[in-house]
Amino acid sequence: MSDHFSGPAVMGDPSVDITDFYAFPSPERPGNLVLIMNVFPMATSQSLFSNVITHRFRVRPLRRSGGSLTQEPAEHTIDIRFGDAPEGTTVQKGQIATSDGREASFVVGKPFQLDRMRFFAGLISDPFFMDVEATLRTDISGKLSLNTAVNTVELRDVLSIVVEVPSAPIVELFGGVELIAAISETVVTRRGNPIRLERLGRPEIKNVIIANSARDPRTKDIELRDLYNREDAFALSNVYRPLYESRLDTNLAFWDGLDGHTAWSAGPDKPHPLRDLLIDDFLVLDLSRPFAPGGFLEIERALLANRSHMTAGGRWLDDDILDELLTLTVNGGQGERLGDGVDAPTKPASRIFPYVREPNRRADLPLPEFLRS
Repeated sequence: MSDHFSGPAVMGDPSVDITDFYAFPSPERPGNLVLIMNVFPMATSQSLFSNVITHRFRVRPLRRSGGSLTQEPAEHTIDIRFGDAPEGTTVQKGQIATSDGREASFVVGKPFQLDRMRFFAGLISDPFFMDVEATLRTDISGKLSLNTAVNTVELRDVLSIVVEVPSAPIVELFGGVELIAAISETVVTRRGNPIRLERLGRPEIKNVIIANSARDPRTKDIELRDLYNREDAFALSNVYRPLYESRLDTNLAFWDGLDGHTAWSAGPDKPHPLRDLLIDDFLVLDLSRPFAPGGFLEIERALLANRSHMTAGGRWLDDDILDELLTLTVNGGQGERLGDGVDAPTKPASRIFPYVREPNRRADLPLPEFLRS
């Protein structure tokens, strides 16, 4: 699933497991940026946000040079921390703090506004949608086994953090640069230093592109996702980066070959053409562009084609990210649109804050097959 259960470590504590990350211009209030971090796969009414970690959004400016992006060191952050729920209740309170000086307290389940910043945290219907079993069959068999149209996440719930902030102060901090990189993280602090538990930029990098350890001789049978989760998305370790590159090269070549054709040719000992773009694992947005659904990977595709992008990019709640990623990796966007036949979430997103939808509160759902096996 998008980033649900993305490594053995986070499976031991679902409250630190980031399931999805979204970033998009507000459809309700132009000039605002919306950031959403969902955690706790298969959450219930009794699930709580972790009170020992910091939930963090990070945004940095990007410069485009031809077909590549260069990040710059300026950074805007938003930290959210939760307190423990009093005994016998599930009511949590918390604090939000931004790097430009906004601070506020909140109660989970109750939206609030401070100046132009809006915030919500609470249980919601999981907005992700995907046929996980079909994707796993494809990955294991080497044959396209999609289009079965079964949403593995149907009627599931997650815990969500939604922050909406004005874009103008961020652009001013970045010296007028409106092209940005955005990520989400869960971290703990020890002796003043952050220790990253998980981070997420683009969906399915870990669970689809990196997960399979059987094909690459250099990293065969090594579980890289826990290590990858602890990396700074903006500064990968020089020691471990070659391992991620090797895994990406091999697995991207596998996905490319599923239709019997090569869309992304690379010479011997040359990197896969998508590797360097995807290893910079963050959502890319243009804050000068208005809200529009369907922008996921559009800026990246424009870079690859050396053309101007047409949308704000990022990721909207209803974007069909699996179809976009499959089509890009398998046929380079030059053939039919590929997909799993699941085209919408349990509940389509709202165009009104907080954009996420009310929870399903289903206690009768069986464990998904991929977890049982």
